[in-house]
Amino acid sequence: MRIDLLLKFLCLVKTRNQGRKGCEAGRIKLNGRAAKPSREVQEGDTIEIRYPGKVLVVEIIEMPAGQVPRKEKDRYMKVVRETRVQIHDEVWDDE
Repeated sequence: MRIDLLLKFLCLVKTRNQGRKGCEAGRIKLNGRAAKPSREVQEGDTIEIRYPGKVLVVEIIEMPAGQVPRKEKDRYMKVVRETRVQIHDEVWDDE
């Protein structure tokens, strides 16, 4: 499954477009390497997302078939690390 779509399905970004822009800006890494929006993700892969104010690293446990309710996302991913960082005027928007 494409990384931009997976991020949306797991409620890690609000929209697929936001996931695409995050990849293009270099804020999302797959297995330690910068990820293009079309990059395929497999079970066991690690995704690092650099949000404004924090860095989140998750491991994919199972691939979802579609949109996952927030209450069930722990079934599909495991948080490896969550670190607070200083904000550097990064903005995640759809425009």
